[in-house]
Amino acid sequence: MEKLGLASPLYNIGVVTRVIGVPIATLHAWERRYGYPRAERTAGGHRLYSEKDVAGLRWVKLQVDSGLAVSRAVIAVRALEADGRLFLPVEPGTSSKVEPNSFPFLGDSLLDHLTHHDLLRADQLMGEMLAFYSPEDLTLNVIGPVLCAIGEGWEKGNITVATEHLASNYLRHRLLMWMVTGPTPRPGNPIVLACAPGEQHEGSLLMTGVLLRRQGWPVVYLGQDVPFHDLATFIDNIHPRAVVLVAMCRKPAKALAEWQQWITQVGGNPVITFGGRAFVVQPELQSNVPGIYLGSSIKDGLTNLVSIIQMAEG
Repeated sequence: MEKLGLASPLYNIGVVTRVIGVPIATLHAWERRYGYPRAERTAGGHRLYSEKDVAGLRWVKLQVDSGLAVSRAVIAVRALEADGRLFLPVEPGTSSKVEPNSFPFLGDSLLDHLTHHDLLRADQLMGEMLAFYSPEDLTLNVIGPVLCAIGEGWEKGNITVATEHLASNYLRHRLLMWMVTGPTPRPGNPIVLACAPGEQHEGSLLMTGVLLRRQGWPVVYLGQDVPFHDLATFIDNIHPRAVVLVAMCRKPAKALAEWQQWITQVGGNPVITFGGRAFVVQPELQSNVPGIYLGSSIKDGLTNLVSIIQMAEG
């Protein structure tokens, strides 16, 4: 039996339009005007597209949706294909410990670029990933694991402080950009995000901010080491609908137990929630902190937070 590869003609045009969300007339127009893609034909003259064709068309559609002219998108995708840099499914019948272009593979590649201080290749990889995956997917499945790997590498002495700062700040800037370029926020007061007093690790808080903004929630991001007396004044001024407090280490987690001494009778009576790695590693710390614990993962925390807010607003 003949082995089918990524270039083998498999899919009719109806399947392709459903997969990538482009009308048949549009595919015909792209082929007629730009010669892309050059679909194979059956004996009866019907078009058949390969896995490679589908990947390329999906990439072109994403670029066009982002505002790029079709002609420029076709030139770009052809360049990616020529360089072998267009993300494709794994060849049928092949296997490996980490599949090429899977999230673990992409995370390993990004980590390698960052720890070797190759920001140009890191930028290139981020751009290519964004052509296929949403910021939400990359935040949870690539950047989150890479941030963890960077922290673990530093703790074990495999990554220097300078390299840890370079890599972490690179990812931090990317997350901040996604946070401020999210969709137009829905009306209503914002959600305040703050690290506990003394907490310098803000990766999970940044990721939460990105995911909230991508869902259209208004967010005010305060970041690292926010003293309670300043936070109380801030909350009283802006009347947020909710506050998320994060602690990654034991000492800041214990400090969170004192928030109620400062944040009482503030304007708007916001829902106070908390989370972070410290409460996962040492679950007994949860019972010492007033407020609502959001859960053991960012994804669960986001789901719980949105549910809490929606219930509170009834």
